[in-house]
Amino acid sequence: MLRNVYLKSLRDMRRSIVWWSLGLIAMTALMIAVYPTIRDNPDLNKLVENYPEALKAFIAFGGDLDYTSGAGYLGSELFAFMVPLLLSIAAIGAGARATAGEEEGGTIDLLLANPVSRQRLVFEKAAALATEVVLLAVVLWISLLVGVEIVGMNISAANLAAATVGAALLAFSFGAIALLAGAVSGRRSVAIGVPTALGVAAYLVSSLGSLVDSLEFASKASPYYHYVASDPLRQGLGLGHAGFLLGVGVLASGLAVLAFERRDLAA
Repeated sequence: MLRNVYLKSLRDMRRSIVWWSLGLIAMTALMIAVYPTIRDNPDLNKLVENYPEALKAFIAFGGDLDYTSGAGYLGSELFAFMVPLLLSIAAIGAGARATAGEEEGGTIDLLLANPVSRQRLVFEKAAALATEVVLLAVVLWISLLVGVEIVGMNISAANLAAATVGAALLAFSFGAIALLAGAVSGRRSVAIGVPTALGVAAYLVSSLGSLVDSLEFASKASPYYHYVASDPLRQGLGLGHAGFLLGVGVLASGLAVLAFERRDLAA
């Protein structure tokens, strides 16, 4: 009989984790390999200075937009968009499969026929989701660490870890929202669509908050704002911002446990 949903979920995720890891390694290697060419081209920064402020708001990561410094380059090319996007896609996919995928696949009854409560099932699914994100973040951090040392980007291992942890917490928060949406609806499409829409909104609101006065206050509630606000590649990840992101993930996971426990699965 099945007694450990967590280990089963990780086993089911193993191929996904391997392929996501290979993709992250390849992306990191490609972007870092391009950096020496960018670093040796000071005219690029002059070009960047003439970018519209709206464009700078979307591609800057934390501090000033600077392609010739290691932190500026990695921030703009990886951490401003690609890293949180890819980690969030992986997390949302895992969250959507957790219960909604099991329901649509007709396997949820088989799981619950074992001596596993609904609460424990969702809790261990959430733990497996968090573990997947952590494993991918570790792979990303090691890839960055090796690449940064090879090309001499002058970014500390601690700051690389701070930015990676921030991206992982952001991804976990949206993955947990996917878990919640799936627990409430039982539909994988809803579990994917809700966090995706919220993620796009969070990115837009945070990016435009510094340009549009009416959005400045709302941007503080955006998970993406708390991801970039402390400029982790240069200053490290602020505890308050990290706590906000972790709190969103934990809260959504807790609500998913309650929602799944109380919902009529036959409905």
